[in-house]
Amino acid sequence: MKFKSLLLCLLITLCISCEATQTMHSHASTHTPDVEFPIPVGLVNDFDNILSEEQETTLFNLVKQHEAETSNQIAIVTLTSIQDYSGLEEYSLDLANHWGIGQKDINNGVLIAVYMKDRRVWIHNGDGIMDKLTDDETLNILKKTIVPEFKKNDFYSGFQKGIKAIIDELNSH
Repeated sequence: MKFKSLLLCLLITLCISCEATQTMHSHASTHTPDVEFPIPVGLVNDFDNILSEEQETTLFNLVKQHEAETSNQIAIVTLTSIQDYSGLEEYSLDLANHWGIGQKDINNGVLIAVYMKDRRVWIHNGDGIMDKLTDDETLNILKKTIVPEFKKNDFYSGFQKGIKAIIDELNSH
């Protein structure tokens, strides 16, 4: 899925140990040729090793089933580095573009990115699902579903409950 500046409907900065806040910024790609993005291993990419293998499998099955039913793609990434980027926002936007999350002609992808070093989480939605998953709905999911679990250091539950809430929202329209 191509995440362009206008396609990016939500950038949320959440201080996992603080209150959730929403921030909207310019979303122009900042990708430089010398950046080496990690190679995705599927829809669940736990590069920071915060999930067990069993948890990764369960999350993968959850997002894969949703994709099979709807063609929407939900991807997760936990990152150990954002290289020379100024923050997770820019890095995860370029990563989503590089990986091509969602169907290219439909733009129906969601990327949930976590950078533990800064204790931040971002969610990017493709424009093909904006009418089904708005900025306000995503912010609500983060504040009420994902962040409370992350604050308890239960990242698996945060991801699982967050993905289920995203799927419920996408299926309710």
